[in-house]
Amino acid sequence: MTVELVLSSVGCVLLCYALGRYNRTLALQRWSCVLNAPERQAIESLRQRMEVDSALARQALEAAERARERNRVPDALTVLRVALSILEDAGADRLTRLRAMGVYSRMVRAIQPLPPPAAAPFRGPVLRAAACLAGLAHRLLVGTQERFRFWLLFLGLGVRIVLCEGRRLAGEAEKQPHHGRTWGQFARGLGDFEVLDALHLSAFEALAASLAAVDRGGRLRLWERIAGDAR
Repeated sequence: MTVELVLSSVGCVLLCYALGRYNRTLALQRWSCVLNAPERQAIESLRQRMEVDSALARQALEAAERARERNRVPDALTVLRVALSILEDAGADRLTRLRAMGVYSRMVRAIQPLPPPAAAPFRGPVLRAAACLAGLAHRLLVGTQERFRFWLLFLGLGVRIVLCEGRRLAGEAEKQPHHGRTWGQFARGLGDFEVLDALHLSAFEALAASLAAVDRGGRLRLWERIAGDAR
């Protein structure tokens, strides 16, 4: 009986994996002609907003590191807190948009496919482990809607991991301001946040293409609402 259950479980896993496979290149070619001016405008607006957030956080972190190198510890810690505050505001924006994207994704029957999450782009060990597990789970899901919403869950988890780690590192920097490893880890977390932003933008583009294929009316207002929902 135990052997039969094991074989049945393995068979179900293999079946889900086989059904979930598809020619992603061919699928993307079919979706490439769907995006029009309103969707592209919303995607570009969101990309610019993310670039501004990233630039502000990096400038603050670099200023904090320069102050630390000049032994101006109070100034360095203050500016580091500014960098963390920028990340927290950006993270809240991303989480709000991810929730909105999850709601809008239920309006369509098909969604442009996304690749499985991978650990390679990330540097933080916790985020890398989460990406590995998410990549395995992604391959067992069959429908593009299920995979897309799972992507949103992973992105939300990733943002929370980076913010939690950033708060912890900022606290450690206050206790040991001359410990260079802490500052390096904070910079690493900022890099991971930028990777998450790139994936966030890809997911938004996939949803934009999917919704554009459904309803042509009032689309400009829809993209303005989704792209700017979090602000």
